[in-house]
Amino acid sequence: MAARPYGKLEDAPANRRGIAFNDASLVHLFNTPGSKTTWKYNWWSLDNGNGRNGGTAHEFVPMLHSDRPDHTGPWAAAIDRCVNVGPASAQFPTHVLSFNEPDLCGGGGACMQSTRKAVAAHKQHVDSLRKYGDRIKIGSPAVTNQGAPWGLTWLKVFLQQSDGCKIDFIAIHWYDAAWNTEYFKQHIRNARAVANGRPIWITEFGPRGSEAEVEAFLKEVLPWLDSQADVHRYAMQMAAPGSLVTSGGNGLSAVGNVYNTY
Repeated sequence: MAARPYGKLEDAPANRRGIAFNDASLVHLFNTPGSKTTWKYNWWSLDNGNGRNGGTAHEFVPMLHSDRPDHTGPWAAAIDRCVNVGPASAQFPTHVLSFNEPDLCGGGGACMQSTRKAVAAHKQHVDSLRKYGDRIKIGSPAVTNQGAPWGLTWLKVFLQQSDGCKIDFIAIHWYDAAWNTEYFKQHIRNARAVANGRPIWITEFGPRGSEAEVEAFLKEVLPWLDSQADVHRYAMQMAAPGSLVTSGGNGLSAVGNVYNTY
C-alpha cells in the first residue's frame, strides 16, 4: 500500500500527548494549568461515560483490542454511535486504533501472532470504517518492541499483507530502562522505516526506574518527541495510582506532573 507522504512539522498536531487509562474518573486530574494532554484511550471502543459530561474535553480514541467476540461484538455500533454524537462532543472520534499488541500473548496482548489472521480480522472489523471517509483516520495494530519475528518485523509483514487497506498511521509500544533514552529514540527511527511516510503513534511507553530516573527520561524525550514531524501522538503508561497518579488516586504524581506539563 502506498503511504501518504508526511514530513513537515506543521502536519503534526501542536499537542500530541495522550492519556492511557482504565479508570475514567482519573482523567480529570490532568485538567491542570499548563496541561499538554489532549486525547485519551482505554483499550476499548467506548470511553465509559468520561466525555465532556465527565469533566474533560480530551478527545477519545476508540480501540478494537482483539478479534475476540466480546471485543468485535460491540465495535461497529460503538463507532457508529460515537460518530453520530457529532464533533461538538469529546466522544466524537477522529482516529481509531486497531489491535493491541497482537504479537504478544499474555500481559494484555491480543495474541494474534498469525499476521494473516490479524489482517483478515482487521479487514473485517477496522478497514470497514473507511465508509466514514476522512472523518476517521485508521491506525495499524500497536506492536511491542520485541525483536524479530515480533514487534516491528511483525508490523512490516502485516502492512505488506494488508495491501489495499486504509491505514493512515502506525502504532508502536516501547518498554525498557529509563536511562536508555537512545534506545527509545532509535526504536522510533526504526519504526519510521516501517511506517513508509505514515505518522507514528507511540500508544504505550513505559520507562522503568526510580522516580528521579523516570522524570529525567521524560524531560529528555518529551521535547524530542514534540520536535519529530512524523510523531503525531503518544501516551505514557498510564493514568493509574502508583504511576502518573498518586497512590491515593487524588492527584497527579510527581512523574504525572512532569508528563502533563513539561
